[in-house]
Amino acid sequence: MGNRPAPGIRWHAGDRGARRVTAVVRGLQTRAGHIGYRDQLDRARRFLDRVERPILDELDLQELDDVAFQDETWAFFQNCWHLKDWISNDPLVPSATKDAVIAMAHQSQDLLICWDLCNGTKHLGLRDGAMHVRTDTTVDFERGFIQVDCVIDDGNGQEISGKALARRCVEEWERILDAHGLATARRS
Repeated sequence: MGNRPAPGIRWHAGDRGARRVTAVVRGLQTRAGHIGYRDQLDRARRFLDRVERPILDELDLQELDDVAFQDETWAFFQNCWHLKDWISNDPLVPSATKDAVIAMAHQSQDLLICWDLCNGTKHLGLRDGAMHVRTDTTVDFERGFIQVDCVIDDGNGQEISGKALARRCVEEWERILDAHGLATARRS
């Protein structure tokens, strides 16, 4: 080999002479584009994880940004409702199953509120329905309690927790998908 290093190897001169350093190459595989409804379901779950992320201490509280929290919450509802579109366009889901799943989604009170929030936050209140009322932050360090939540009017004058609604929406999608024999196991 002489003075030339082998491919992937480079020589490094240190304090005590030359030494061999092996290059480390790591591969990264990404997937993009239309993959299927399960990827959208997992995306909604990841947004739910962000919305439900606990505020554990004073440092987390100092970094709390209620506008950023609202953004995460609205992104959850948008991704959650649009699972319907992913199911509708998934080539592996039979047409009759697509129709039945979408019909059930349109019968779910929680998913209809999700739809209102999705469209209202994307299209500036496209239609009458549920809407954001306020964001509440409650802090009680003595009891170790820190909570931030979006308060939502359900369209009938009832105020509900955005976090609780988000959790119920994912559970409702899982119930509907399971009822039609579609997979719901988390892949990511």
